[in-house]
Amino acid sequence: ISASTFSAYVFLQWWAWRRSDGGGEFVQRLAASKNEADAEKAAWLFNIFHYVIRTWPWILVALAAMVIYPDLADRELGYPKLMLEFLPRGMLGIVVTSLIAAFMSTVSTSINWGASYLTNDLYLRFVHPQASESELVLVGRIASVLVTVLGAIAAFFATDVATVFRLVIAIGTGPGLVLMLRWFWWRINAAAELTAMVAGFVVGFGTSVVPVIQIPDFGWRLLVTAGITGVLWIVVMLLTPPESDTTLDEFYRRVRPAGPGWKRQQLRTGLAPIQDLEHDLKRVLASILLMFGAMLAIGGFLLLKPLTGWVSLVIAVLGWMWLRQIKDKREQGIGSRE
Repeated sequence: ISASTFSAYVFLQWWAWRRSDGGGEFVQRLAASKNEADAEKAAWLFNIFHYVIRTWPWILVALAAMVIYPDLADRELGYPKLMLEFLPRGMLGIVVTSLIAAFMSTVSTSINWGASYLTNDLYLRFVHPQASESELVLVGRIASVLVTVLGAIAAFFATDVATVFRLVIAIGTGPGLVLMLRWFWWRINAAAELTAMVAGFVVGFGTSVVPVIQIPDFGWRLLVTAGITGVLWIVVMLLTPPESDTTLDEFYRRVRPAGPGWKRQQLRTGLAPIQDLEHDLKRVLASILLMFGAMLAIGGFLLLKPLTGWVSLVIAVLGWMWLRQIKDKREQGIGSRE
């Protein structure tokens, strides 16, 4: 990949993509947990399996396919060819079943999340705020069919996975920053969020498939999409009124966020925040050390790079120790206040 694409992945995507605040699909699943502790365990389990473990079978299989099939015209056929030629029948059935299960899980989540978003965040809020429950159920069913049909059409016209992957990344780039800031600043309103999502989709789609404005380099495409989207949602936010004090106060009472962005609501409601931004930031940094250290440690040992493996393992252990220290201090602080 080009230097601009690599830079966009490392320095841009973590704050500009639509899932930068956690992602509606994942939040939907975590919200189904019994309590916050179970939700945190589920999040850790997902991240460990998704990043630490699942990454390396993909990479190793890809490297093996490049060695075994050096002249393969379509690189995406390497994975299924290896499955067919090297897996025994029983194992092949298990792998195929797991791929179908993963596909169905992703599709069902995307359909449910998309229908929920179209029904609650668009139709109920902007089209018919007085809609009854039966009407919302009907709209949700129609939205589910619509999302499914659009996905099927997109899959029919897709020629390769890489192009689809880059298109999905491009149309999802832009709203990430505003989706994160809404948790830290009262001034972010619905108009700014909607503008960021629509602008990101339009600019990302246009620079990907419209010949006149198409940007061949993927890194510059993401940078342009994020930049234009940022300018548009900031202008819209400044030109439109903020959410009502009633809405903001109710949100603050439920979430109790910390930071200077919610000082007005703290003073107006008389409620102290229950969030500790410094504590949360330390947890994020420690978790990053743990997750990436563990991921790179496994990769280092599997790829016969012991120095990389041991250094990464030490970083992972330090991250885990720091995370435990932060948790112990937090529990001691809560115990002393009680």
